[in-house]
Amino acid sequence: MLRAFVLILGLGLCAPALAHSDSKWTKGPQGGHIVDAGGGKQHWELVAKGNELTLYVLDADEKPVAVGSGSAKAQVLIGGKTHNVDLKPAGNNTLKAAGTFTATKGMKVIVTTNKIGGQSFQARLAPMN
Repeated sequence: MLRAFVLILGLGLCAPALAHSDSKWTKGPQGGHIVDAGGGKQHWELVAKGNELTLYVLDADEKPVAVGSGSAKAQVLIGGKTHNVDLKPAGNNTLKAAGTFTATKGMKVIVTTNKIGGQSFQARLAPMN
């Protein structure tokens, strides 16, 4: 009985650490998919609408990360096709891209950043789930 209590308590304490993990789809404040990047060093939220992607970048404390000094690319995977786009700075912590795709449920996007907030990461997101 005590072991079960300790196990349940331990799982309850671990839940916040898993809040943005790649294994669970978590909806962000902009309505997109939010994940940890770099083991939680950054939090990314990806929103897809029409032929556009918008990536919001936050640090581990949920504070905006300036994106002007780095670059980012995305591979959009839809219906067996891959669409490559460059994400361009569009505000303090926002990057945007447009491509020859139409956002649909089930799409996957692999985002790779280079020196955004001085760090480079890669993550796979599913913005339309």
